[in-house]
Amino acid sequence: MSERRITCPSQGPLARRLDFPRIIPACDVELPTHGGRTAEHRIFRGHCDSHSLEQILLPGIHHPLATQDDNPYRLFRAVPRGHAPAEGWPIIYMLDGNAAFDFLTKDMLAQVPGLVVVGIGYDSAGQFDRHSRTRDLTFPADAPDATARPTGGAAQFISLLTGPLRDAAEQGLTINAVRRTLWGHSLGGLFALQMMRLAPGSFARYAAISPSLWRSEEQADALMQDSRIAPDALYLGSGNREKRSFSDGPPPTDAPESFYDLVEAFSIRRGLDLCWQIYDGAVHIASLPTSLEPSLIFAATESPS
Repeated sequence: MSERRITCPSQGPLARRLDFPRIIPACDVELPTHGGRTAEHRIFRGHCDSHSLEQILLPGIHHPLATQDDNPYRLFRAVPRGHAPAEGWPIIYMLDGNAAFDFLTKDMLAQVPGLVVVGIGYDSAGQFDRHSRTRDLTFPADAPDATARPTGGAAQFISLLTGPLRDAAEQGLTINAVRRTLWGHSLGGLFALQMMRLAPGSFARYAAISPSLWRSEEQADALMQDSRIAPDALYLGSGNREKRSFSDGPPPTDAPESFYDLVEAFSIRRGLDLCWQIYDGAVHIASLPTSLEPSLIFAATESPS
């Protein structure tokens, strides 16, 4: 592969501590089709030594744009065994929780025994509830969805994510309020970046994987140019075989130019500790499982004082 040369300032303290390789191989897992597949959630089978696992249905929490036929929210939660530290546990919230927990493994959790992992999902059988996620993760300025799914509900979803969904996810737990991370892939990656721009204090760290920058040129430009206060740290990841669904031509041999543009824009953002990686051999969907292990480690690792 050919990696575009990026001239970045010195790494921040967290990036230096993590010392992630710039390029890692794509995760070797069975991948679904573009539309996803039925979620098996094998992680919930049997005992997990490091975490207790549960699913929580939330029929009482509704998005303002939801209809009575839309699936309610469902939380997937992995809670460390034992007592929380005095300052509370760090926590990572994962959008598209059905898919994230379908690819999550007990071995991954074993590497972060002190991290709470929460998937924000829906009460559906598939890895992706494409109807609800399009509603929740898009802003009114986004391009209309080609399948006529509802769009433009991201602002209301931010209120749910930082309000009742967070309250339900953290109920009964001692959480470190300054160690919250938000992770998103594809449309969720773009949402995470937009939330970082619009409500930076909602989470201390953000992980944006293969963000769908193509969806809105206006949003992409705003992300590159907005120099307002940034969160503590950002992790960016992308495959080097990614291309738009159903587009013509052979697979690319490097990450999208827009991804590198994003890396360069954030590398000079004052006060932002930036980590980024390229997933060698990963098509778009493969970047999701490949990103899980480094994203969990990114969320669990304490910044040097």
